[in-house]
Amino acid sequence: MAEKQPIDVVALFPQVRDIADAKLRAAVIATWEELWAMSPWTEIREVPTSTEIPYPTVPHNQAVLAMAIAVADAFETFHGVKVDRDRLIAAAVLQDASKVVEFAPGADGKIAPTTLGRHYPHAFWAAHIALRHGIPDDIAHILLTHTPQAAKFPDSLEGKILYHVDQIDVIGIHKDRWRKELFITK
Repeated sequence: MAEKQPIDVVALFPQVRDIADAKLRAAVIATWEELWAMSPWTEIREVPTSTEIPYPTVPHNQAVLAMAIAVADAFETFHGVKVDRDRLIAAAVLQDASKVVEFAPGADGKIAPTTLGRHYPHAFWAAHIALRHGIPDDIAHILLTHTPQAAKFPDSLEGKILYHVDQIDVIGIHKDRWRKELFITK
């Protein structure tokens, strides 16, 4: 078995440096580090986006983070809408961090869900570990609601931005999951 490569969260997501709150920045890094220590993977760049999307999750995460910041920039520039950058960046960096414990490389070469991946909804472990490291509840809420599989839609503007850019990026790397239906009522 290959030796596990250490994870450098700031090298993967340089925008972490832009989190003004030092405690939040440290908690984001600590959350990723703890999840990575629990992970069966030895190389972060081998972790897929999902069992159905074999595309690596790192460029997906990086694209989602970049798009979320770009949307926040546009909202502020064109509409004067203030977006909490610390919350947005922290949530975007952590939104898919639990994938490292939700999936494992299978003996047959295919990606398989881990026990945690089968027993808990996507992003549960990222939110759980994040809360233990002091990530605020409102950011954990974003993590838990950033996916269409969540029972609830995000409450905050930051969560809504993240939800939509995550789905847009999935269209770019895999396929369009959205479907428009025509409803005719009498």
